[in-house]
Amino acid sequence: MVEYKDMVLKVVGERLSPTKMKVKAGDFEIVMDKLGGEAPSPIDYVLAALAGCINIVGTLVAKDMGINIEDLSIEIEGVFNPGKLYGKGDERAGYKEIRVKVKVKTDADEETLKKWLEQVEERCPVSDNLANPTPVKVEFEKC
Repeated sequence: MVEYKDMVLKVVGERLSPTKMKVKAGDFEIVMDKLGGEAPSPIDYVLAALAGCINIVGTLVAKDMGINIEDLSIEIEGVFNPGKLYGKGDERAGYKEIRVKVKVKTDADEETLKKWLEQVEERCPVSDNLANPTPVKVEFEKC
């Protein structure tokens, strides 16, 4: 059995404007902006991260279960109230609900796909971080 050790992933953000930021993740750059800005917003990226993770984990789980996936698409909707973001509301700042629809083209039967999706949800790190509390420690350092 393979033993896995904890990994530390790091991203570094650089402010481009009051609303726009360039984030480096390894050798890649991600640009984000406010809602309706010049790039996807951080909360758009949360949904995008979930879609990407479901695709990757879905492929891994399908391989483990001997399922052949011919095609896969994912539609995700997040219900969000921006009141708290703008200091005008009492509702939570994050998504109130996230709905995911996975469309999969395969010869696997429905019962097998239900088991597949259960495993995907259980093994997806992004889904886990959204569904369960993760300690977040934010501090500042004056430049």
